[in-house]
Amino acid sequence: MPGSDRHGSFPPIQIDGLPMKVVHRSDQLLVIEDRPWFIGIVMIGMTLVFVFGSMTLVSAGEVLGGLMMLLIGGGVPLLIAALMVRRVRLTFDRGQGLVTRTSRSVRSLTRQDYALDRLEIAQLGISTDSEGTTYRTELRLTAPLETVPFTTYYTNGRRPEQMVQAVNDWLTTPEARPAADVPVGIR
Repeated sequence: MPGSDRHGSFPPIQIDGLPMKVVHRSDQLLVIEDRPWFIGIVMIGMTLVFVFGSMTLVSAGEVLGGLMMLLIGGGVPLLIAALMVRRVRLTFDRGQGLVTRTSRSVRSLTRQDYALDRLEIAQLGISTDSEGTTYRTELRLTAPLETVPFTTYYTNGRRPEQMVQAVNDWLTTPEARPAADVPVGIR
């Protein structure tokens, strides 16, 4: 196939450091992932600021104040990070006929499998309020009708739309035939 490589007919994916991206794309497999690293870094930064502040208070003789600042100021951002920061991965696998949604946080791992033939289309979920419009990637499944969100939150920017486009492009691309099925004169 012209332009194909060992991963199939799609071009290789550049790792761009953005939280929501296509991790792998081939004729048989599509993997998209959301890693909310920015909120994790912010929570770690807040924790370090409060730990530094509590150490300053303890060194100045304010042991009780330093301990309170450490427990509350350092503990709350860590608790928020543990509860809210969640890596989500969607794997579309033609070989197994599955769509798998895996969600991992500090405290849990969940996996949901759906039959690939139930997937009708990826769509853009839209939420509008007084602060503006935000988006998320959603999967529309049939039999029974169900909407599966990629992430639990809505976000601004074009990344959800790009993920919808990547999924729909993959769904409409015909499955590549194995090399053994290609007539000898065409190889």
